[in-house]
Amino acid sequence: MKPLSRLLLFAVLFSIGKAAFAVEPLTLWGAMERAVQFNPALKSQQVEVRKQTLEQDIAHGQRLPRIDLDTAYTRYAYPSLVTPIREAGVFPPMDRDIANIGLALKLPLYRGGKLVAGEALAAHNREASAQVLRASGQDMLFNVVATYTKALHFRQLGKVLDARIKALQQEEKDIGLRIQEGRAARLDLIRLQTQLSQARYDKLSITQGEKDALSLLASLLGESGSAVILSDLGVTVPSLPVSPEAALSRALQQRPDILRLDAMGKAAQQETAIARGDRLPQVDLVARAQESAGSDWKGYDDSSIGVRLSLSLFDGAIRKRRVEQARLGQRQNTLLQEDVRNRIASEIEQAFGALAESRGRLETATQGETEASEALRIETLRYRSGENTITDLLGAESALWSATASRLQAGYDITVSQARLLRATGELAPDSFRPADTGSKTGVGSSSSGINSRTLAQYLAWHYSEMMCCDDRAAVNRNAGISLEKKLAAKDPAGHAIQHGARL
Repeated sequence: MKPLSRLLLFAVLFSIGKAAFAVEPLTLWGAMERAVQFNPALKSQQVEVRKQTLEQDIAHGQRLPRIDLDTAYTRYAYPSLVTPIREAGVFPPMDRDIANIGLALKLPLYRGGKLVAGEALAAHNREASAQVLRASGQDMLFNVVATYTKALHFRQLGKVLDARIKALQQEEKDIGLRIQEGRAARLDLIRLQTQLSQARYDKLSITQGEKDALSLLASLLGESGSAVILSDLGVTVPSLPVSPEAALSRALQQRPDILRLDAMGKAAQQETAIARGDRLPQVDLVARAQESAGSDWKGYDDSSIGVRLSLSLFDGAIRKRRVEQARLGQRQNTLLQEDVRNRIASEIEQAFGALAESRGRLETATQGETEASEALRIETLRYRSGENTITDLLGAESALWSATASRLQAGYDITVSQARLLRATGELAPDSFRPADTGSKTGVGSSSSGINSRTLAQYLAWHYSEMMCCDDRAAVNRNAGISLEKKLAAKDPAGHAIQHGARL
């Protein structure tokens, strides 16, 4: 095989192997599903539900017969009866060493309603535990959404800062050439370097923020030490209520905290019934069959069956106070349900307000970014023509950076606000943000699509790729810039700013 053919074959095999071992980016809904499956705190709560299920089985077993096997060996100081009198006129044998073995049966016949109430109490406690699991899952899913979007936000900010630093570095070179030609003061260079140093510091802070967000996300997913690779948000249309009234109606029917309190209220009723049952008679069916033997190991069988009734006459008013205690528990639960309903209504109003505010902020921030981009373009033309200072140019550049950061923040805040509204109605699920087409990844609406080329063009629009070093070319640029500014003033400023940046 020729060396060139070997090299091509090696390259093909390497690319195939690299593709085979490539890590699939983690989507938002994939992260939510993984968190539900592997989050340790959530799995711990699932164990609690299973424990309550077993408690329900235990309560059911209290109503069934109980059979015990018991055996004993006793050495008496004086001879004792090995077995009771079995027939008239025949005295039973006596011995000092007596052994017996037998079966005892006990079947509760009447316990004042305690057995039925105990079984219902266990069922309500299990339902309350299941609703706690749902509430924990809702909170955990919301934290996943907030952390995931925050990590994406930092990543996009990092890309914007890379473009900003690149533009500032190019402008730093241009000003250096201007200083050599005597067309710029050194103070301009110092001011720009200050801005560049701040941008580099911001880049470090944002990079660390992204690492922290990814670390927190990994812990929510039940992982440790592994940095996950995130996918861009797809176009998601979660099923949101159309009005606060509809959201409140849905929340009162399915919010886990109010369903938990409802189950606890029913459990408190059963606790009251159990406390009342302690004051009633207890009736049991008892039976026993045994065999006894003395030192000669001759066995004598015996059996008995009967009904046992017990009634406590005085216990220091303990049971009476337990009944009062159970009634107070019911009253407390009623007050808690009222408080939760009020809190749910407030949460829904706040969630709707936050979602509307995020959408309005995104629209305003997008418009502000367009205006800041146009302002930067104009200040760039004026700076090139000598009509303003580097301070004006850097001020416009900082305004564009702030506007872009605000737009990105508002875009991801919409997703978080949607998750908050779904949690407020008790409907947040792992597939709430599953895109209709999982293959489409276009970011948060139009706020994050095309971020690289668009933002890079905006930042590269405010400096030339080649520094014009002579006054004649500067004069030409001055005239061309003024005429270009007049032409673009009546047209779409954002689109022409990008085109102008690409052309420059």
